[in-house]
Amino acid sequence: MLVILNPQSNAGTALQRWRPVEHALRERDTDLTVEMPSDAEQAAKVVRASFESEAPDVIVAAGGDGMVNLVLNAIMDPETDRPRRGAERSALGAVGLGSSNDFHKPGRTRIADIPVRLGPAELVDVGKATMLLPDGTRTVRYFLLNASMGLVAAGNHSFNHARGLIGWLKSRNVEAAIIATALSNIATHKPLAVQVRGSDWVHTAPITNVGVLKSVHFAGGMYYDTPVTRADGRFDINIWEAAGRARILGLIAGLYRGKFVGSALATCHRDTSVELRPAAPAPLELDGEITIVESARLEVLPQVLKVCAL
Repeated sequence: MLVILNPQSNAGTALQRWRPVEHALRERDTDLTVEMPSDAEQAAKVVRASFESEAPDVIVAAGGDGMVNLVLNAIMDPETDRPRRGAERSALGAVGLGSSNDFHKPGRTRIADIPVRLGPAELVDVGKATMLLPDGTRTVRYFLLNASMGLVAAGNHSFNHARGLIGWLKSRNVEAAIIATALSNIATHKPLAVQVRGSDWVHTAPITNVGVLKSVHFAGGMYYDTPVTRADGRFDINIWEAAGRARILGLIAGLYRGKFVGSALATCHRDTSVELRPAAPAPLELDGEITIVESARLEVLPQVLKVCAL
């Protein structure tokens, strides 16, 4: 087992929370290797180097959802849309040391009260995002949970770069920090002009948000009531129609109870691919990580990656 650890996750508390988990894992796996790369580029290099000899049975992303996404993208090969050569025998596992840990939900397994995914492997879908950047270049990123554009992406960007009161809250009460971030972004939010195009449908009216899901869980305690699963070969595309602040707050309150489909603001589609074309460059969120894009095509790669079960 190879662990890629981000000690800076969750406002720098990850290393302290990792110690009892490491102790428990070393009791069951004497071949456990733990790496703490200095940055994202070095972390990707460590993951890829592990495939050059005898690849580990499990590569564990220890940190938040961003760390899971980093390890995922180090595993995947853009030339084949499959795991890199040598990575086929490795499963992706995780130890949830982050602030939201949506990858682990609705998680049942814990070590020292930390959510973990280290069980038997199952094949799951991977989302592929082909993005056109403002400088004219194209790039590919993969995701396991969801993508968004609009209010949620703006909120993730603010949360990731939190300072002041929200930064203080983030280190002490994650859900309170998420709510404070949402309120701050709602106060300045304007409907986003974006064309959302599926295989046989198109949505052109301004929106509050669009979520492209492989998991219903997002942004801490919110979750949808649409049917997507990790291995069903489809996205749920959930559009929040443009609305005033009070109605958006009502929608968000419903999402904390897992209520979305019945809202007058909800438009739902299921599809294998979707294109997002904003009127001007806009933030695209993939598993909590933000990229500014001119446009993006998102597609499902069915059951291409081994992931440790809950």
